[in-house]
Amino acid sequence: MRRIFEKLLPALVLLPVIIGGNALALSDQDKQLIDKHIEEYLMRNPEKLEQALDNMQVFLTQREARLRKQALDDNADALYRNAADFSMGPADAPITIVEFFDYNCGYCKRSFAPLMEVLGENSDVRLVFKEYPILGELSYSAASTALALTDKMKYLTYHSKLMSSSSRLSQSVIDKTVSELKLPPQKIKTDARANKYTLHISATRQLAEAIGVNGTPAFVINGALFPGALEKADLTQAIVTARAELKAK
Repeated sequence: MRRIFEKLLPALVLLPVIIGGNALALSDQDKQLIDKHIEEYLMRNPEKLEQALDNMQVFLTQREARLRKQALDDNADALYRNAADFSMGPADAPITIVEFFDYNCGYCKRSFAPLMEVLGENSDVRLVFKEYPILGELSYSAASTALALTDKMKYLTYHSKLMSSSSRLSQSVIDKTVSELKLPPQKIKTDARANKYTLHISATRQLAEAIGVNGTPAFVINGALFPGALEKADLTQAIVTARAELKAK
């Protein structure tokens, strides 16, 4: 009887979870007896518990990956084809890098040079800029100012200057950068308060939450999420992988 019970134990352990614990009409005495047998079995076979925990961790990891992939697929238009985002590279490029960044983020600045090098060396890659200010009011001011520039070349110059700057981000640095673009800082500051930019930044935050981005920088490269700063070798390998996946389709 005990041997049969031990064979059925894994199913008995999972059954309440699978069916919600309500379908079995067990008495309190039956439940206590099962609990006692489970406890005794695990005390005698601790490796079974370790194996079960390992299996559960694998299951959770795989489920998280599936859910993230589904979220990335479901939000493809918002990720890659939002007309309100600025971008670099061919509009029809087969490979797209989406970067969620904050102008006040040191790791974002560290990723800037490798990112620009990779774009310069790969003509089939497009970059989408996602203004994702999460590090305070100055980050928000820098992001909304960027969106208010409207002219693509001025935006790219502004972005490059702030990302290349070793100065601590401040409103004076933002205004000075705008002035260097031959634009009136006060007017741009007023324009940046427009409702459409507020809504766009809010939508980007919602998108980030939906796909599991909770920090900067974060990159999405053809449906794969890469949280954290990436070196040139990392970006290059991600592009090589994306090309191979496209070729295999």
